[in-house]
Amino acid sequence: MADRTLLVVSQRPLDLGGGGSVRWQHLRRALPGHGWRVVECSGHVGATGDDAGTDVRTARLAAVRAQVMAVAGRALDPAARVIGVRPEALAPNNAWAVTGRHSVRKAIEGERPDVVVATVPPPSALLAAAATVGDVPFVAEFRDLWAGSPYFDRGGRVLPRLEGRALAGATAVVTVTEGFRDKLQALHPEIAPRLHVVPNGFEPALLARRRVSDRREGGTATLIHAGALYGDRTAVSLLAALDRPELRDRARLELVGFIDPQTRKALASAHGIQVTVDPPVSWGVAIDRTVAADIAIVISTPGTGGESAVPGKVYEALALGRPVLGLTRAGSDAARLLERFGQGAGLAPPDDPAAIAAAIERLLADPPPPVPPEALAEFDRDRIAARYAALLDEVATCSSNATS
Repeated sequence: MADRTLLVVSQRPLDLGGGGSVRWQHLRRALPGHGWRVVECSGHVGATGDDAGTDVRTARLAAVRAQVMAVAGRALDPAARVIGVRPEALAPNNAWAVTGRHSVRKAIEGERPDVVVATVPPPSALLAAAATVGDVPFVAEFRDLWAGSPYFDRGGRVLPRLEGRALAGATAVVTVTEGFRDKLQALHPEIAPRLHVVPNGFEPALLARRRVSDRREGGTATLIHAGALYGDRTAVSLLAALDRPELRDRARLELVGFIDPQTRKALASAHGIQVTVDPPVSWGVAIDRTVAADIAIVISTPGTGGESAVPGKVYEALALGRPVLGLTRAGSDAARLLERFGQGAGLAPPDDPAAIAAAIERLLADPPPPVPPEALAEFDRDRIAARYAALLDEVATCSSNATS
């Protein structure tokens, strides 16, 4: 039975959907088995802000909002340059850093948590929690970067300074990859003794869903990308690769999720490609679609922080035994992980159609065997939950000893 309480602060509700929510949906289920009751404090997200919404109306509203925000971003860009940030750093959800403080304070007073975890992104959760936790032990979790991320930061001092102030009172700082750890430590050297890597992972039940591809030799292979495309994380080079003569009749592409404007423009002229585009779906449906496909696609680009990111879909594809087409630069955290598990055949730079086409051909001709389940054990989310619980125990115990 849970005898300690964890308050999770997240500007986006944990049930909202999207890849970033899967980690905490599992932790919320698993941590009570390790003695932690999990409660949530989150903001309100309207239909236009739910870019992971699975119904047609929500997806349409989110697309309209993205177009409006793109126009607003261009208008704000000159002012953003002056302070060394990108317009995306000025997103409306960051206002919750101030407006959310009352909710966080009320949750702390009502739940009396033993530990508070603020999970980022959006960064407003970190800023709101840091301003209100008082003496309650506080863990800052970075599933992605804010300061230092090329998607938000132009190298100015504004974001590192704001972030550093929020981290000053954190008992521990958690991130999900070695690359993120190194970048956080470079920005904030003082947090090094408090910095921990607790990676993303996969639902253990996915291992039982492995299947042998039923594609006949010479038949058309199905490639799937399930997830949002934004910034420079586009499918433009992938579409160009599939439009090459050697691949046109050998592969079909499924794009599932929010599509960026550059990809939409490229799709309009992609007449020689077999491609379907679907709105966002639930995590379970995305897994079903990945199981049914022959190759899972991961796109990880520099402009969205992809040098240090390992998207959750990488671990899920490995657990499902699907070959991975990893469009990421050599030496990135995602590339190193795939190479570690013998899955390097599908690696290619995200902006090189010729290299992408060659990687697809390698996967079609000789896909690497699935990674043995025992080799993936460290990324089993049940084991990750146990690691997280042990860290929370340490934070709570050290804080109790410090105040006794």
